[in-house]
Amino acid sequence: MKYFLLTFVLLIAAATVVFFVLRNPPKQESAPKQPRDWNSNAIRGTFAGVQVKEIDPTHAQLVFSYDLENATDSEYRLSAGPEVTLMEQLKSDGSLRSQDSIRIESPVFLPAKSHGRVSLQAARPFNWPSQIAAGQAGPFTQEKFRSFVGKEVSDVREFILFDEASRYKIELPGGWQDSAAPSSAAALN
Repeated sequence: MKYFLLTFVLLIAAATVVFFVLRNPPKQESAPKQPRDWNSNAIRGTFAGVQVKEIDPTHAQLVFSYDLENATDSEYRLSAGPEVTLMEQLKSDGSLRSQDSIRIESPVFLPAKSHGRVSLQAARPFNWPSQIAAGQAGPFTQEKFRSFVGKEVSDVREFILFDEASRYKIELPGGWQDSAAPSSAAALN
């Protein structure tokens, strides 16, 4: 009877251990979750133009404008913030460079399957020609504006916006070389 009682107690103890192990299996260490790939087809950008605006006699603001197309079935909001990173892709080696001095001018809302415009702006030192009359820009000043823009983006292939929340990569291609024509090279404020 002793052996029977001992066997019964051991059987109950083993059943209890098995019950708790099956109920609470040991936690396995899982690999860190990898973020999904960047979607570079959801929002497409096309270069629309560049403007040079006077801030004061020694500073100018460069404004790069892009038409955006939302190719998704969802609305999209783009605004400056910690989840949006703006980079420049360099012509020289294709690398990406952070660009803190260029920012999104204002938030953009794009309904599904629609178009909108975003502008990036950067303030830079620039000595404004003293002979410019309001709204007038002659050949000399036009060339000065083209040279200024060309110098600022001489090694930039494109701007790229990374929206971490949506995992969108928005490529904003160069095109400022072609658009620096006399009619669009400067806007005076």
